[in-house]
Amino acid sequence: MDSLSALERISTIRGFREFVLSITSFFKHKEITGLFTSTTPTLTGGTSVTEAHISSITDSIILLRYVELFGEMRRGLAVLKMRGSSHEKSIRELSIDNAGMHIREPFRNVAGILAGNPVQIETAEIERLDELFAPKV
Repeated sequence: MDSLSALERISTIRGFREFVLSITSFFKHKEITGLFTSTTPTLTGGTSVTEAHISSITDSIILLRYVELFGEMRRGLAVLKMRGSSHEKSIRELSIDNAGMHIREPFRNVAGILAGNPVQIETAEIERLDELFAPKV
């Protein structure tokens, strides 16, 4: 299916939501897996997956975001939602080369990737945060 963002631009929000509800319902009835893409108007992403906020009717949302770190463009991949599953929560680097696509190690010591404002965090601060959120035994 073509990008959802193209359909979203030519329709009303209500019409777009009704279309997505209808097609996902049809796919589920026919036991078809649908893959929809949505582009953002800015390079580092927006505040919502779509302007119509259709995440409540999807089963899984995977986010691909450009990340600028130390003057270099990289790609970040995150599973934002996977209904009924305990999924990977980290933001991992995605690279594409002559051998194919590779999901690399998680970005570490970096915060603000999803907001489009990556900031490196000092190791001492990470240890302090780990202590704050460590499970009580």
